[in-house]
Amino acid sequence: MPDHRLRSIIVLKRTNLAALLLVFLAVLPGLRVCAATTDSPLKQALELYRSGAPDRAVPLFKAAIAQDPEAPETWRAHLALARIYHQKGRLADMLAELGAIPADRRTPETRLLEGFGLIGTGQHASGVELLRNLTENDLNGSQQQQRLTALTEGLVHLERPMEALFFIQQLLQQTIDPPQVSSLLQKAHELLKDRCSDAQLAEAAFLYQGTALGQDALLLQAWRHKQAGRTDQALLLVNSVLNTPIDFPFRNDADLLLQQLSHGGETPALGVILPLSGRFGHYGKMVLQGMQLALEQHNLQHAPVHFLVRDSAGDPDLTAQLVTELAASPQILGILGPLTGSAAKRAAHTAERLQLPLLTLSQQTGLPQIGSWIFRNSLTSELQVRTLVNYAMYQQNMTSFGILAPETRLGQDLSTAFADEVRARGGQIVAVQSYQPQATDFREQIKRLQGKQPNEPETTPEDAEAQAAEPPPFDALFIPDTPNRLALIAPQLPFYGLDDISLLGSANWDAPNLLPQAGPYIENAVFVSGFHRYSAYPFVKDFVDRYFERYGAEPSLLEAQGYDVAGIALSLLANPTAHSRANLRRDLTQMRHYPGVTGASSFTTTGDADKVLYLLQIRQGALVELN
Repeated sequence: MPDHRLRSIIVLKRTNLAALLLVFLAVLPGLRVCAATTDSPLKQALELYRSGAPDRAVPLFKAAIAQDPEAPETWRAHLALARIYHQKGRLADMLAELGAIPADRRTPETRLLEGFGLIGTGQHASGVELLRNLTENDLNGSQQQQRLTALTEGLVHLERPMEALFFIQQLLQQTIDPPQVSSLLQKAHELLKDRCSDAQLAEAAFLYQGTALGQDALLLQAWRHKQAGRTDQALLLVNSVLNTPIDFPFRNDADLLLQQLSHGGETPALGVILPLSGRFGHYGKMVLQGMQLALEQHNLQHAPVHFLVRDSAGDPDLTAQLVTELAASPQILGILGPLTGSAAKRAAHTAERLQLPLLTLSQQTGLPQIGSWIFRNSLTSELQVRTLVNYAMYQQNMTSFGILAPETRLGQDLSTAFADEVRARGGQIVAVQSYQPQATDFREQIKRLQGKQPNEPETTPEDAEAQAAEPPPFDALFIPDTPNRLALIAPQLPFYGLDDISLLGSANWDAPNLLPQAGPYIENAVFVSGFHRYSAYPFVKDFVDRYFERYGAEPSLLEAQGYDVAGIALSLLANPTAHSRANLRRDLTQMRHYPGVTGASSFTTTGDADKVLYLLQIRQGALVELN
């Protein structure tokens, strides 16, 4: 090869190598910068924080601050830590982080957080001053509500109720969430009643006329006039409240005051606490309609009793406040409700401490055991299985049972209670199987109920005929689920070899779609119910007729339970000697066989209802009442 060509190749290779080296050196700093950025504690912390992992982000934020406290972006770490500490309620730590943010990086959000922190740590005056200087234009909608809420709290602590009421009214104008509205009106009520002078009460009634808050102030003025003996002024104000069509939570109190002023004495009253808004609002209203029907019937035949109805919105804290408020009124002799479990538990503890009789409808475990002032009239799991097992073992001579239950809290509660009741009476639980709530194929569970392996080979026709001659492994199968699931389970029982078995059901079966969906497959099955609208009992028929006439619909279990709970308390208050809290408690303890539409009811020594429930059987596509 000629020398010049060789030299050209060598030069070219060197040139390419140099070019590659230059490209590598040019990229290398970028790679170093990229790697450093990727490994940056601040960047990693921000990514974790934004992805919803604040706890994992905290140590990285702290590492970023420690690495370079004066770095231009360190303020982001302080702000993120302040937000995290605010969410965790660590207000002193939040204030420390906010204090480390440079003045030129302070935003309306940081001032809002600082105001929260100051008020939350007892520095009310400083917090209120800081939040007052923030304007609505500085904040978004949710931040505006947070500011108003914090200002209200700070002003309450500073004993400045009129200013606090101003901000509550602003919140009410921005809020459409029913539970929040209920809570705000309750807070305003407490301020008006306990913190405002007569002059301030009159000022509030004037300033907020035409609103729920103004109506409450006007009513409280009327109460104070009555207490001072100024009956004419009280009548004038209470009539003004009742003649103004503005709804507010204490309108029933105005009716009660008018009755007292008209009759010249104290009218006995019962508090009613139910979730009339929020997630359980629909159910609470159904219960209340049954209660109101009972009250109307009572007041036609006896000296009037009044209900003071309060909306708990299903909130446990608000419920406890409502119990305390009602207990402060001497004419309140007891409370009916609540309906939901956590709210009922808080109500029970508060009522027991204040020695106020509470008659609840909740199925929450252990409520009556809280104390001697707590009673319950509800369709509990224990009550259902007691009625069902009593029928199966003592009337039908059954001794062995299987259980097929959904893996839900109620399904498992009923399953456990059924097994305990059977064993306590000397019976035998042969097999128990459970399934996911949304299951559609029950082959495995049904095979296991029979003591078989679900994956064993299919039987021949001869084997199937021989197995068909074998008796079922137990006398009856208990299925505590809804008609929708029952309609899937029942046809599969004989298909997979569980023939000629008696079926027992819980009150979950009692729904309008039971017969249309599952009827052909559950002939002769028996289930328990808390209310049977087609019962042969005359007093049940009378209740159904009067309810339909009053509300234009047939009642369900919820309305019937409300009717009975109110009826029990009202029947005892028909006797004037019961007109004290202690006497009402005594009479509830001694009550026997109240003829309720949800079953004849008594109370055990622990305060739980002991009642005769309905037993219903499917016969030829129709429901037949057994008892």
